[in-house]
Amino acid sequence: MKSYIAEKQIRLVGKAWEVKHQLQLMLKQGGPNITLMDYAAGLHNPPQRKHLGNK
Repeated sequence: MKSYIAEKQIRLVGKAWEVKHQLQLMLKQGGPNITLMDYAAGLHNPPQRKHLGNK
């Protein structure tokens, strides 16, 4: 299965059961109230992590 992610779209290419499984995983990760547009934007621009400086 292949997935292509852009800022405003997610393209899933594969067998029907693979796409369905991936969509179920995405629903678990994002929660029931997130929109597909918000989910795609989050994948395209992940939140910045704070890095600890070397000591």
